[in-house]
Amino acid sequence: MKQGIILLFIIISCVVCSAETKYYGLPGEYLQWGTGARAMGMGGAFSGLSDDVSAIYFNPAGLTQIKSGQFTAMASNLFEGSFYNFLGFAHPTQKAGVLGLGVVLLNSGDMEETNIRQETLGKFQDSRQGIFVSYGKRISRSISCGASVKLVSQQISSFNGTGIGLDGGLFLLPRDRLSLGISLKNIISPVLRLQEEEEKFPFSLQAGLGSRMLNNNLIFTMDVDKTLKQSLHARIGGEYWLRKKTIALRMGVDSGKLNAGFGIKRDKYGFDYALGFQDIGVSHRLSFTWSFDTFGILLTPEPDVFSPTGKFNQTRIKIQVKQLEKIKRWSLTIFNKWGNNIRYFEGKDDIPPYVIWNGRDEKQQIVFDGEYICVLEIMDKSGETFKSVPESVFIVTTTSDVSVPMEIGE
Repeated sequence: MKQGIILLFIIISCVVCSAETKYYGLPGEYLQWGTGARAMGMGGAFSGLSDDVSAIYFNPAGLTQIKSGQFTAMASNLFEGSFYNFLGFAHPTQKAGVLGLGVVLLNSGDMEETNIRQETLGKFQDSRQGIFVSYGKRISRSISCGASVKLVSQQISSFNGTGIGLDGGLFLLPRDRLSLGISLKNIISPVLRLQEEEEKFPFSLQAGLGSRMLNNNLIFTMDVDKTLKQSLHARIGGEYWLRKKTIALRMGVDSGKLNAGFGIKRDKYGFDYALGFQDIGVSHRLSFTWSFDTFGILLTPEPDVFSPTGKFNQTRIKIQVKQLEKIKRWSLTIFNKWGNNIRYFEGKDDIPPYVIWNGRDEKQQIVFDGEYICVLEIMDKSGETFKSVPESVFIVTTTSDVSVPMEIGE
């Protein structure tokens, strides 16, 4: 299966490198440029991955993958003094889904205003922005949907216009470590009127996939999109994490143009850089991301992939609880992909710092390969109950993927 996916990416990358599509001159073209240095270092192939706050732009359904609050800021200096920036914020809730807010800003810098005799009258700027209010909701364990309402505006000298649009998305997890995304942009198209003529943003359909390998250290992504009255646009990208997932190397191709970048992650903070080669020059993008706790309960399996029959034959599920009331009782349940209870741990009063699971069910039989979901539920002294965000653990006994060293706990 993995060899087939790799071959597919190689074949498609050859097609991508021979294709080139331009958005120049289209209404709202700046909203086709992507956001976030991480995604752009991967060639902008992100709609099938969408696992961070950039999902606000790429695929709002992917917001459901975010397990803690995130804030990101991206800055990009373009050409002739223009800049392109993005701010994004995402906040997951326990039951209502994930909320997101994003702002895209493009500013051209100072340009000279002249009359028909080419006499200079002064300077003006072309300023464009898009404000996204996004929402993602998990329908089932493998299907999520999302939408973004966006307010777009443009101001050139003394002329300005504003329009409202709607984007939608679907995110699927058909198999372990394989994800698919579909993003529909401008389902409701923003319409801007600066003077007499109207500009209507074109509808576009984007589809992508993401594949994780080597204990999630290696990620391949691919996107294709079709904008109304434009040719097919394709992108491909990859990301590889080093040094216990603290350093990432990235590369991608966006319609024949090479992108590259790297990322550094430490605790709750991340820094990303992307380099892009365009027709009119080289662009640089910098992003800073901060993740913050939004839930009172946080589970962290370490490692999240192991083999009950291998060298690393157990996982330590770390438990962090921030609770005002004292805890009366707690339970940790491990479910299989069909929702059946495989293993159950419980206790009263204080919660231990971690629970060890050896990949066996209640009868001490080794479970089948696949994804298992861990959920912690607590009840405080007032009778209120709280559940953690579901966390995944993967059992792999049929391949040698888990033979590489993996850290277990502190």
